[in-house]
Amino acid sequence: MLNFLHKGMNMLFGSHLEFRVRLFNMLACAGLLTSLISAPAGLFINAGFGNLLLNICIALLSVFLIWYSLKSGNYQLCYIITIGTVFFIMFPAFFLTAGGYKSGMPIFFIFAVVFTAFMLEGVKMVFFIIAQFVLFTSLLIFAYYYPEHINHFETEMDMLIDIIVSFIIVSLALSITMSLHLRSYIRQQRELEIARKQAEEFAKMNSELFAAMSHEMRTPLAVMSAYAQFAVEQIKETGANEQTLDDLAMISDEAKRLAQMADGTLKVLMTISENKEAPGREVITVDIGNLAERLVQLMKPVAMRKGLDLSIYIGENIQGLRGDAGELTQLLWNVLQNAITHAKATIKLSVENENEGITVKIEDDGSGIPREMLPHVMEWGISGKKGGTGVGLSICRDIVQRHRGSISIQTEDDKGTCVAMFLRGKSEVDHR
Repeated sequence: MLNFLHKGMNMLFGSHLEFRVRLFNMLACAGLLTSLISAPAGLFINAGFGNLLLNICIALLSVFLIWYSLKSGNYQLCYIITIGTVFFIMFPAFFLTAGGYKSGMPIFFIFAVVFTAFMLEGVKMVFFIIAQFVLFTSLLIFAYYYPEHINHFETEMDMLIDIIVSFIIVSLALSITMSLHLRSYIRQQRELEIARKQAEEFAKMNSELFAAMSHEMRTPLAVMSAYAQFAVEQIKETGANEQTLDDLAMISDEAKRLAQMADGTLKVLMTISENKEAPGREVITVDIGNLAERLVQLMKPVAMRKGLDLSIYIGENIQGLRGDAGELTQLLWNVLQNAITHAKATIKLSVENENEGITVKIEDDGSGIPREMLPHVMEWGISGKKGGTGVGLSICRDIVQRHRGSISIQTEDDKGTCVAMFLRGKSEVDHR
């Protein structure tokens, strides 16, 4: 029985329904309940057979409208039928047969106007409310000038009972309606606030994604540009030789890496738009020493052209590190590129085992990082270089954290900067 009642309540007043639909269902149920109560009450206070007949008609109409609206879904038509038949026909009939303005019917006139405002909108609402004002006012004036056409109650007690019953019914109906409307409004505002926050987070995520993509793609483009220039100069001076071929091969490799970045970014964007969990990157055992040597070999010609000495030290028996090779390449590349940008004469890169992990240090003899900027230098959008994006070190910090490590920066004015990265590697749980 309780399960049946729960299903019925959800079908008529569930949150999946529009507010006006729930309001109409409540009005129809209230009309049914009111008529079932008013019919015997009218007999008790001698309201007459006409009053009893009208209550039976309202009960039947309420049942029909509930059935028809659930079956057809045409609630707009049901609104018009309710307003036309109940408010414009049956309410005036009740008024004439059950006491006129010396009864509870004027309270129901207020009920009719309020529910019309709730159910309709725009021009329809204005038209029907004005029509109700005219009709109900005319009925009150008519009852005053022609009292002989009104079926008055026989005693003051009958009139008092009718007013009290009408007051209770209308008060409960309006209270429930206002409560329902307020709850619906509050829930809607909460949903809008959640949607707004989600939109802001999505916009921020997109902004950060495109900023990171722009920053990371500039690196292979810069390498391709530099090596293309080297190749052109070599061809002009000595013609194509082995070094020229190496430079062209480097351009090809960096173009492939750029294409892989673009493909990875596209996958991330598709994942976000489809609201799915981002796919994991491949985790393998990475030889950090070998990776560092390859990057130094790649960047040494660039450093030499700037008059910089780029050296590397690899400790003995460097252990393999479980991680994302692409991310670790980005990590070392970003820090090394920063060192080349700011160094005056020398850059040193070292890789050593330390406490079940690996420490990579990149030192330069540049001007250093301003003291006031140092605490914020790894925050998103903070850059000490004019025209810089301020995302490189933020990306480095995130990569280090994903590899269960830490990153620290030591700097002195006009003496240089040392960036130390300690990496433990990703655990099995991190990439399942």
